[in-house]
Amino acid sequence: MKIKPFRWDVVIVGFWNRAILVPDGISKRLFKLPEGSGIEVLVPVNTLDPPQVKHDGIVVIVEEKRLIIGTENPNYTNLYKAMQAGCYALKDLPETPVFAAGYNVRFEIKDFPSEFDEITQSSLDDQLSDGGYEIVSRSFSRRIKINNDIFKKGHLNIIIRKNENSLMKIELNFHRDSNNINDLLEWLNIPEESLVKEVKQILNNISLNVEETKK
Repeated sequence: MKIKPFRWDVVIVGFWNRAILVPDGISKRLFKLPEGSGIEVLVPVNTLDPPQVKHDGIVVIVEEKRLIIGTENPNYTNLYKAMQAGCYALKDLPETPVFAAGYNVRFEIKDFPSEFDEITQSSLDDQLSDGGYEIVSRSFSRRIKINNDIFKKGHLNIIIRKNENSLMKIELNFHRDSNNINDLLEWLNIPEESLVKEVKQILNNISLNVEETKK
């Protein structure tokens, strides 16, 4: 069984000043580009959504209470670049009130074996079906502590969803609550190899030794 990565990103919760983090500010503060460097800016036409600022495979979106740093191509190298951009934001804007930081690794699975499907099932499904209700999606979630020196100060949210198209999605959210910038910098500065090892171990524990596909 193979899985496909999608939408890997970093999220830092805080009251971000969008008057500072305009595209030029993002270029200088998060991408560390010299004045006049080229970046790509996508501005929504018919919505009030914030613009997307892109450079070198990284996509930055500044919301009122969240700084989202995504990856165009979801892989560990790009996620680590997004984490470093998050560190730049924290260091360059130390006056920003912050509350939490996390990085998200997501996968989708097609044609999974029936025993994996059972993860999201419960006796409640039978009761609802007997009552004439159609179940169109199911989910499973757990919040766990990782008992090692790298991740022990935060926690991991594991969310598994199955939708009506029989597509299974797995989300691993490495989360740490703190209003201390140094704590969040520590969380975003974990070694890349440690994250790779932890994700592979979790996947092997919950998903029958799946093989990760490259994107």
